[in-house]
Amino acid sequence: MTSSKAAFLAIGLSLVPAAALAQQSPARDALKRACTGDYMEYCSEHAPGGPEVEACFKANMKKLTPACSSAITAYKQEQRATRRVSEAR
Repeated sequence: MTSSKAAFLAIGLSLVPAAALAQQSPARDALKRACTGDYMEYCSEHAPGGPEVEACFKANMKKLTPACSSAITAYKQEQRATRRVSEAR
């Protein structure tokens, strides 16, 4: 696996709760695309999928590209909305 593919996978797994992994979403796909470079730049020393990657992104939020920051925000909003819908059922 190339390092860019590994980073792409790491981004997708690092910010996504395990229960959501089975679900595809536009926000999750955008997150992976927008944040791969930021992962490689700031957080690649952390194993993909672990809480350390999420903490690393949070610690480096001001250094992240605008596209990655926006994608993280959109993903979190989508997750909150999805949670509200699930709780309302």
